[in-house]
Amino acid sequence: MKLRTIKPESYARISANRPQVLTKDRGYGVIYFTHEALIFALPLRSNLNHPNGFKTLLDKRSKTWNGIDYTKVLIVSEDDLMKEAFKPRDTAEYDKIQNNSEKIKTQFILYLTEYVKAVKSGEPLDRKFTFTTLQYFHAELGLN
Repeated sequence: MKLRTIKPESYARISANRPQVLTKDRGYGVIYFTHEALIFALPLRSNLNHPNGFKTLLDKRSKTWNGIDYTKVLIVSEDDLMKEAFKPRDTAEYDKIQNNSEKIKTQFILYLTEYVKAVKSGEPLDRKFTFTTLQYFHAELGLN
């Protein structure tokens, strides 16, 4: 699984009319992969305080989990990603991501599928979707 950062100039385009996408000018590391012709970029977070992601390492000082946040996913193009690899502070985090890449993909695709199904059916959204950035990518997901 590849780790990159989003180009700073891409934030303006990605966040246009999407106020809650990601905090601007933070060098978020993301893992990314292609699924159904879309590139999904899932950010690494230093405080993953909910179950909708993949926990990597516990920060012993702050007692918070680092991890990959499924709720803050972005749909990007290849041009939005920096060519240089993003390196997590701890190599153990990188290793855990690499060793669990298929699990991460599978879990995220289940999250995505559940969201798409709920939106298409008009069902009330589960609480885990309250703050998801997927709501800003309905056009890309064919939900308009």
